Amino acid sequence: MTIQISNQPDVTTSAARHYPKSRGFQHDALALGLQLYSKISTQGAEHLIDSMAFTPHRLPLPIRYEDLLDQADSHTQLHHGTNILPIYSWGDGPTILGVHGWSGSGIQFGAYVEPLVQAGYRVVLYDAPAHGRAQGERTDVYEMTEVLTKVGHHFGPVSGIIAHSLGCLATGRALADGLEAERVVMLAPPATLSEVVDQFGAQMGLTDSALASHRRRMEMRFGDDVWSRLALEDLAADLEQLGLVVIDEDDQSVPASQSHRVHQNWEGAELLKTNGLGHNDLLWNPNVVEAVTSHLTRQ
Repeated sequence: MTIQISNQPDVTTSAARHYPKSRGFQHDALALGLQLYSKISTQGAEHLIDSMAFTPHRLPLPIRYEDLLDQADSHTQLHHGTNILPIYSWGDGPTILGVHGWSGSGIQFGAYVEPLVQAGYRVVLYDAPAHGRAQGERTDVYEMTEVLTKVGHHFGPVSGIIAHSLGCLATGRALADGLEAERVVMLAPPATLSEVVDQFGAQMGLTDSALASHRRRMEMRFGDDVWSRLALEDLAADLEQLGLVVIDEDDQSVPASQSHRVHQNWEGAELLKTNGLGHNDLLWNPNVVEAVTSHLTRQ
């Protein structure tokens, strides 16, 4: 089944579309700085690139739906390594997990709390290391996968998962490694970590040699199979969960073509296509929330 939703951008969406332009000078300056630094210290520049690649940005305050955190029915903590991570839940019944993306936060799924609770489900949201209210300064997709698995086992059995952006990569890996869930929704999923890294290099203005060096350092850190283990388009072929992939054709962060590849390889997965929402408005658009809620609660 394919559903199409179109949206006329409001003031917020229009402003967001100008955001990349406002960052252009900063990115150009950063790229120039890295190039100059690499001439002074190649190793130093490589360490700086690695640091930026694994350091997410906290969402600017106030965060949309943040007031819901004070209304949570349960607030617990997960100790992961040296970091303490917050976990919030609302309602009783089968568990629905929200898995945020890079530089995101669990409360970004706040629009789903009320409709899912009213439908008789328990919504569990958490912040991965270095995100939201969680401790930590750096993280990576593997660690995000480990945290998701821990939360899923603690609050399981898991009825459904809603994942966004890079959180979809963590979800795909966790499911492949044995995390159980009946239904899974992926909002704007990237096809592969390899393409995410290439996009990071383009955004930072990295030279081909600098990007190649960064990729080699990732292989040394995570293993040569890092690219295949985090290729969601391949993992999707083995997913047995009832799936829904949500794609906005105007997404400037994750190209719609990548998300379509994930959907095409996921046998039986439904597709929801939107226009004009971009990458983040998918999280709270009322039409998307209604469609996703229907998918997760369908008997």
